[in-house]
Amino acid sequence: MAVDWSEEKSVPASGSPAPRRRWRWVWYLFLTVLAAAVICLLGFRHHWRAEFHRRIEAIRAAGFPVTSQELDASYPWPQGSDNAANWVLSAATVYRKPPDEYSKPLERLTSRGSDRPGPAEALSADVREALEQYIRTNAQALESLHNAAAMAECRYPIDLSRGAMTPMPHISQMRDAYRLLCLEAVLYAEHGDADGAAGALEAVVRVAGTLDREPVLLSHLLQRAGASLAAVALERVLNHVKFSDEQLARLEEVFRDASGDEGMLRALAGERCMNIIFLQRPQAVERWPGDGLPPSAFLEVYDALGLSAREGVIYLDRIEECIRAIHLPACQRRQAIETADAHYRRSLRRGGLLPATDHAANIMRRDVEELLRLDMARAMLAVERHRLAHAGLPDGLDQLVPACLAAVPEDPFRGAPLRYRRLDGGFVVYSVGEDGKDDGGQPEPPKELKKGGETWDIGFRVQR
Repeated sequence: MAVDWSEEKSVPASGSPAPRRRWRWVWYLFLTVLAAAVICLLGFRHHWRAEFHRRIEAIRAAGFPVTSQELDASYPWPQGSDNAANWVLSAATVYRKPPDEYSKPLERLTSRGSDRPGPAEALSADVREALEQYIRTNAQALESLHNAAAMAECRYPIDLSRGAMTPMPHISQMRDAYRLLCLEAVLYAEHGDADGAAGALEAVVRVAGTLDREPVLLSHLLQRAGASLAAVALERVLNHVKFSDEQLARLEEVFRDASGDEGMLRALAGERCMNIIFLQRPQAVERWPGDGLPPSAFLEVYDALGLSAREGVIYLDRIEECIRAIHLPACQRRQAIETADAHYRRSLRRGGLLPATDHAANIMRRDVEELLRLDMARAMLAVERHRLAHAGLPDGLDQLVPACLAAVPEDPFRGAPLRYRRLDGGFVVYSVGEDGKDDGGQPEPPKELKKGGETWDIGFRVQR
């Protein structure tokens, strides 16, 4: 029987045209999706870079630095020959630390920790002798620091054109200068010398103020810390000497000047500039061990894809919120920082570069705490002025307005005026602290005496 081959249905071989056509369509689809992805990425890359550039130009148009050269130029040299920095650096070359066995006892006298002695507590004979020896040994350094405090202009010899890698050796020397001047004030108070103690306290704040125009966040924080140490020393001094009204008014003015926000604004502008430089070309910045950044090859790809510019836009939005928060009252400032943190937390966790730029909010939190001590110092001085004028303590801080205070400072942890309570022979001015609980000005107990569940306040007390 003849076979009708025309009706036989056979399976095409693997190399036949039908499978090849199917694979060709798969490749076409893949290449189309890939091309669309590339086009989208290029579009996003162009958008991110254009937006980042637009914001940078807006910052420059507002008169703020955006390059390392502009940043260095924003920190001007003194017009005359007098430069407070020269005297501070000169003091550092002749400074001598106390003997090891007395280093901790002397440091605790002006410490902000719970292990410091009570402000009205008398010094033991050996600690007092060590303090006198320490001050005598550093007479030359103290003279240089007082000369620095008397000068209006300052610029430390640093080259900010190097950006974040700028060496700043003077930063490590400032804490010794603060401590030395604070202990000088304590010793003057031990001798009953109110004029000497007032001059030393003023010098601490003025020397700290030599950092005020340095557009670096760390410098600003250290400036606030110096003024805050002076406030702690003031508490002890007021427990041992009586100032005249003129001295009290002068110190109140010094602490008020140290509470301004211009330094923080300059520091945030400088921090923004350094991070703009970093985010524009992250692969080109100098590296240091443990900086937490990805490998340079990764940064090259990251920048080529425009992702560093994308994170730059997020960073500029975040720091702009920090700058706006500076103009708010202390309590609202803290809330604004917390709100911004919550908003940007996800971006910070997922960003490749953003974690390396996340310093401003934490420093602003610490700045609020330092400002609190300065405000409490001013309130403490105002109470003393009232006591001197009326031969008695006020019943509340509102009685000090407007004669001794323009307004009662705010407690940043509660959004209400600072607390005040009269004590036997004195008073306490205090904040309720982060727990928000009013403990009547109860100070933090030493570590060895702490019990579970205890709470306390942040305050200054005078009892004499």
